[in-house]
Amino acid sequence: MKISERGAILLTFAGFGAMVGTNVGAFPVIIKNAGLSLWLFGLIGAVGMLANIAMMAIGGFINRHADHRTVLLWILPISFCALVFAQLAFSPLSFVLSAIFFSMSLGTMDLFMNAEGAAIEQKFKHSIFSAYHGSASLMMGLFAIISSLVSVGLAPWFVTLFTAIPLALAYGAVYVNIPHGNVVRREETVGSQPLPYRLLTFLGLAAGFGVTSEVACVQWAGQLLNSVAPSLAAYSGLGLAFYGLCSGVMRLFSDRIRAKFGDRLVMMICLSIGILGFVILSVAPGFMISVFAFAAVGIGLSVVFPCLFAMAARLVPDHKAAAMGYFAMVGGTPRVALPWILGAAAQSYGLSSVFVVTAMVSTMALIIIIATFSKAEAALIK
Repeated sequence: MKISERGAILLTFAGFGAMVGTNVGAFPVIIKNAGLSLWLFGLIGAVGMLANIAMMAIGGFINRHADHRTVLLWILPISFCALVFAQLAFSPLSFVLSAIFFSMSLGTMDLFMNAEGAAIEQKFKHSIFSAYHGSASLMMGLFAIISSLVSVGLAPWFVTLFTAIPLALAYGAVYVNIPHGNVVRREETVGSQPLPYRLLTFLGLAAGFGVTSEVACVQWAGQLLNSVAPSLAAYSGLGLAFYGLCSGVMRLFSDRIRAKFGDRLVMMICLSIGILGFVILSVAPGFMISVFAFAAVGIGLSVVFPCLFAMAARLVPDHKAAAMGYFAMVGGTPRVALPWILGAAAQSYGLSSVFVVTAMVSTMALIIIIATFSKAEAALIK
């Protein structure tokens, strides 16, 4: 399957999105099968996020021993095995083990496909980063609704037969089209280009708040719709489907918007729309209004992470994996803490409280972006 390097990474992002959609689309059924309370689900989500971030944080170490292509060829089949394990969870213990395994594999894949994507963007000198994330969002939305329908009608694991298709395409595309890259040795990282820790810290925190809001939407969308309309349980993936569709379409076209208006302005406007969507969800307005509110959130959060991730990579062009690893580690604090907080809030105050908290967290991300992103752009000019 001979295609361009950009096409190969696009398929890799699509496979990533398909796995996430498959997993979260079946959450209502898996939670019931495993006998989890909302509080325990939130706590396990925090544990899984910690595992995810831990793998991203050691990306620089991994990159000293293997290039992007090698890691991706290993992690794609491992991630699929982890997905199947997650769909078969039948008890709290099996759920937590599968969550850790799946989160670790996703964290590794996430880091290295983004690092390779950033390298390709730099190589071709053309903004394509948002399009990568757009393909992931579209596939996540598609497989979320497929998964919710299939898991209610048959079983959660059954949909993995379909998920194997985009993953196999991604594996073949990477194998044929992505060349071996440089392995960053330890001695090359010392003194050659020190990491701009202060800027990466602020960017990481903003990204952490933004991604935390995305993760909350992904994890709790189906449960909110299931609680609003239990008779429509098979369609509980519709909120995530609309979220993924709107996020994906926005990301596919946002590179042109970014180039015309600048990342900072685009993020400010989009994130404001996302905050409005969370506010609407916080009052649990009903099934269809909630679905459209998830669409607004998808539009609002679509460009935040791609813009911040691309900026982190551009700040340290020679050592992307190391910069992104630190960036992910800093952003990991809210991503680890919030799932547990959301689970406790949902258990005590109801599912709508989840979206009250995420509206507040998204607002914090907006404040940081307004205050610091211009300084990061100035650092690039220097």
